[in-house]
Amino acid sequence: MTDETKMLGPPPAEGNRFRAAVGIAALSAGLLGLILLFFVEIPQRNENALLLALGIVLGWGGSVVQSEYGASTTGRKAADLALRKAGEQ
Repeated sequence: MTDETKMLGPPPAEGNRFRAAVGIAALSAGLLGLILLFFVEIPQRNENALLLALGIVLGWGGSVVQSEYGASTTGRKAADLALRKAGEQ
């Protein structure tokens, strides 16, 4: 292995429970807020701020889900394979 690959460290572990918990919490909070919009009356001056906040929270959860189950997981596997091949040479 070269010095550069030693500095990178191991790739992140698959299925990190903390990231999954944060994603579930963010998506749950966002969806709960979205559902509450049907039952709780919001003053008109606060509607845009509330919708912006809900969009941000749902975006956080969506980002966690994408990073756990999206293309980046495949990228991590490819990077790990490349590091193994580089170490064999």
